[in-house]
Amino acid sequence: MRSHRLLVAVLLLGATLSGCGTDPVDRAAGPSPSPSPSAPVRLTGNGVDTPARLVEFGSTYADARPVLDTALGKPTKDTGEVDSFSDYGTCPGDVLRGLEYGSGALVLLFGDVDGPGLTFYRWRLEDMGTPDAVPKASALIGDVTTYEFGVGTTVAQLREGAGEQALQVTAGDVPVPPTFRLTDQSSSFFGTLTGTGPRDTALFVEAGQSCGE
Repeated sequence: MRSHRLLVAVLLLGATLSGCGTDPVDRAAGPSPSPSPSAPVRLTGNGVDTPARLVEFGSTYADARPVLDTALGKPTKDTGEVDSFSDYGTCPGDVLRGLEYGSGALVLLFGDVDGPGLTFYRWRLEDMGTPDAVPKASALIGDVTTYEFGVGTTVAQLREGAGEQALQVTAGDVPVPPTFRLTDQSSSFFGTLTGTGPRDTALFVEAGQSCGE
């Protein structure tokens, strides 16, 4: 009887050890690597630079929209096609379509500015909504330096980040506010300021074709 019990115990132990060998988890390999984060979206003087490609000014709405949806998510507001004289000002062309992100922190405008059909002609960062939910303006200064800025960036930060040669600050005259223009290697950015002192800040930043008041 004792020999029978001993045989059963040996068989059970062998089954347990063999089961350990079939563990599907390769413990030596460690945890699976996390996917690499996507490259950031950049608002450049030429358009919206996404991980997929640059959506440059002049791109058709039909071509640009899927790329923008992937990079920025669905807009918080889509105006549909409306008159170019709208809440965005007196804009070029007769028809525009506005896409807003971050509840208005970023506005992209499309219009019939290059003939029939809507093409991308402007982006603008506004002092409203949730600015942390949208990308910043991004200038290429020198050969490899990328400088990011936006609403709330101070004049001192603009001078330091862009350099005196790339930045032009113009004192305003009532009712025209002070403005700045930042020119990088291939394009330019425009915006208004609370003033021209080091601690004054940008009120908005845009690139592309502007709309009048």
